[in-house]
Amino acid sequence: MKPHRLTLRTRLALSFAGAGLLVVALLLVGHRVVREAALQQEEALTAQVRPLARINRLQSQISRIRVLEVELPRLTDLFAVANQLELLEAERRAFDRELSEFTGELREQQPAAAAVLDERWRRYQAELEGLRRHVKAMDLAAAQRLATFESAERFKAVSHTLKQLAEGTESQAAAALAQARGQQGRQLVLFLAMSAFGLVALALWTGLLARSVSGRISRLRDAAARVAEGQGEQPVPVSGNDELADLGLAFNTMQAKVAAREKALRAAHDELDARVAQRTQELHSANEQLLREIDERRRAEQRLAHQAQYDSLTDLPNRMLAMDRLSQAMLAAQRGGHHVVLIFLDLDDFKKVNDTLGHPAGDALLVQAAARLRHAVRAGDTVARHGGDEFLVILGGLTAPEDAEVIAEKILRAFAPPFSVGENEVVVSPSLGLAVYPDDGDEGSLLLRNADLAMYDAKDSGRNTFRYFNQQVHDSSVQRLAIEHSLRSAASRDEFELVYQPLVAAAGGQVVGAEALLRWRSAEHGYVLPDHFISVAEHTGLIVDIGDWVLRTACEQLRAWHDAGWSGLHMAVNVSPRQFRGDRLLRSVRECLAVHRFAPGGLQVEVTEGLLIRNQPEVHDMLAALSGLGVRLAMDDFGTGYSSLSYLKRFPFDAIKIDRGFVRDVASDPDDRALVIAAIRMGKGLGLSVVAEGVETEQQRAFLAEQGCDVLQGFLFGAPLPADAFAQRWLGSTVRTAPLSARTPA
Repeated sequence: MKPHRLTLRTRLALSFAGAGLLVVALLLVGHRVVREAALQQEEALTAQVRPLARINRLQSQISRIRVLEVELPRLTDLFAVANQLELLEAERRAFDRELSEFTGELREQQPAAAAVLDERWRRYQAELEGLRRHVKAMDLAAAQRLATFESAERFKAVSHTLKQLAEGTESQAAAALAQARGQQGRQLVLFLAMSAFGLVALALWTGLLARSVSGRISRLRDAAARVAEGQGEQPVPVSGNDELADLGLAFNTMQAKVAAREKALRAAHDELDARVAQRTQELHSANEQLLREIDERRRAEQRLAHQAQYDSLTDLPNRMLAMDRLSQAMLAAQRGGHHVVLIFLDLDDFKKVNDTLGHPAGDALLVQAAARLRHAVRAGDTVARHGGDEFLVILGGLTAPEDAEVIAEKILRAFAPPFSVGENEVVVSPSLGLAVYPDDGDEGSLLLRNADLAMYDAKDSGRNTFRYFNQQVHDSSVQRLAIEHSLRSAASRDEFELVYQPLVAAAGGQVVGAEALLRWRSAEHGYVLPDHFISVAEHTGLIVDIGDWVLRTACEQLRAWHDAGWSGLHMAVNVSPRQFRGDRLLRSVRECLAVHRFAPGGLQVEVTEGLLIRNQPEVHDMLAALSGLGVRLAMDDFGTGYSSLSYLKRFPFDAIKIDRGFVRDVASDPDDRALVIAAIRMGKGLGLSVVAEGVETEQQRAFLAEQGCDVLQGFLFGAPLPADAFAQRWLGSTVRTAPLSARTPA
C-alpha cells in the first residue's frame, strides 16, 4: 500500500496547528507553575507549624507533670496520694513517649539539641523517681523539699529547652516562607523565559520551513541541470514525501540499487560476526549460571537439612534430632555398660510471660534459657528444644544414675538469676523430670514419656526442683487418666451434687446468701476431693459442661428458696476461666435469669485473678455484659495476685473475697492483720462489698466485724451442706456459731 503523501499544503497547515498547540501548552505550563508555587508555600508552612504544635503540646504536658509533682507531697489521704502518684506516672510515661518520637525526628536535623533535651529530661525523670520513692515511703517532707527546691531547676531546664526549640522553629518557619516566595518568583521568571523561547522557536520554525521548500526546489533545478550535462554520479538529496520528493527519487533509483546491494553484503557479514560473538557469550553465561545454580542448590540442601533437624528460634536440635541422638546414646550405653539419663525440662509459669509481656518477650526468654542450658551441661551432652517451653537434655556415659543430679542442680542454679527481657526482669524457674536408661525404659519414646511424667511430679512437688521417674509417678499418671475417664461420664451417671455454705452478715448474723460448691461421689473411686478432679476437668475442658451444670442447678435451687419465702438470699457460683471462651457462659446466664427471674444481684459470679491476666479485652467485655444483666461480680482469693488493685479499677466488680490465707492468722500475725485492714478499707473506698473467707474462730469474726467487713464465710458458722439440710439449719433464723461437730469439712 502506497504511503500517504504529505503535501506542501498539509505541512503548512500542520505548522499553524503546531503554533496553536504551543500557545495552549504555554498556558497549561503557566497554570501548573502558579499552582506548584502555592503548594510549596503551603508545604513550607505545614512542615514548620506541625513541629511547633508538637513542642507546644510537650510544654503543656511537662507543665502538668510539674503541677502534679508540686501538689503530690501536700496530699494527706493515702488513697489520694496513690491516685495522684498513678496520675503522675501516667503523665510521665505519656510525655516520655511523645518526647521520644519528637527527639527521634529532631535528631536528624539538630542532634545536639535533641541530645540536650534527652539529657535534661533524663535528669528530671531521676528527680521524679526520687519523689516517687519518698511518697511511697510516705516521707512527704522529703518529697515536699525535693519537689519545691531540687527538681524545680530540672523542670525549668526542660521547659527552657522546649521554649528555645519553639523559637527556633518559628524562625525556620519565617525563613521557609521567604524561601518559598523567592522560589515562586524564580518560577515565574522561568515561565516567562520559556514563553519567550517558545515564541522564538515558533518564528524560527516558520522561517526554516520556508527556507526548506525554496532550497529543495533549487536543488532539484541544479540536479536537472547536472543530468543534462552528464554529471549524475552524486545522488540528489531527497527529503519528505511530497511532490518534490518524487522527482528526487526517480533520479536516484538506479544508483540506490547498487548501493543497496553493497550495503546488504556488508550487513550480512557484520550480522554473522555479531551472531558468533553473541553465541559465544551465551555459552559463557550459561556455564556461569549452571555453576551458580549448583552452588545455590547445595546451600539450599544444607539449609533444609538444618531446618529439618534444628529449632528455628533457639538453634537447638529439635525433637527429631534429639530422639536420634538419644538412640545413639542408648546404643553406646548398651555397648559400654553405662547409663543414659534423659531430662525433660519445662519452664514454670512461662505462659504468664507471654500473656503479660507478649510473645516476642517469650521468644527472647526462650533464647536466653537455651543459652543457659548449653552452659550448664557438659560439652558432649545434647540440649534440644522439645516444643513450646519444653527442653530435653541427654546425658550419656554416666557410671551411675545419681551422677545426673550434679548437672540437674547446676541447671537449677543457672536459672536462679532473673532473665532480662527488654526493660523487664523476669524470674522463671524450671521443673525437671529424669528418666534413666535402661532402668526406666529401653526405647526412646518410653524414656521420653517417663521423663515427662517425672517432670509433672516435680511441678506437683513445688516446682523449681527435679524428680526421678518411679512407679509412684506412673501410678499417679494412671490414676489421673482413670479420673479423667470416669469424669467424662460422671454427669450422665448423676454423680455430681452441690453443697451450700452460708454467707453471713457480719453485723447482724443473718444468712444473706450461699456459695454453691461442687462435690463428686464416683461409683468407681468413691468420694473424690475437688483438688483432685477440678484440675483434670480444667485441663481436659470438661469444666465447661460441669460449670454449666453447676450454674443451672444453683439457680434452680435459689429459685426454690425464693419461692419458699427466703427472697433476700443471693447465690454465689464459681466460674472457671475456661468458661469465658466463647459466649456459652453468657447464654447460660441469660437463660437462667430469664427462666428464674431473679432480682438484680440475686446471682453472684466469682472469678479468680488468673482469668484476668490473659485476654483482658475479651474478659472485660464478658464481665461488662454479665454486669449489664444484673449479675454481681466478685473477685475471689483477693490479695494472692500481684496486680489485683489495677483489676479492681479496670473491671466492674461488686465485691472482693479476702483469701482465707490472710484470715487464718489475723488474730496473731500483725502483717496479716494489716493486710486485711487495708483490703477492707480499699474495698469500702471503691464502693465494693467485702467478704472474708475461712472464718473459723470467734476472735476472727469479732475482728472482721469490728473492721467493717460486710459478709463472713467459714466453718465457724457451718460446713457446706446439701440443699435440704442447708434450708433446715440456716434459713429463717439468725445464724449462731456452729458446734464443733459442724466445723468438719464435708
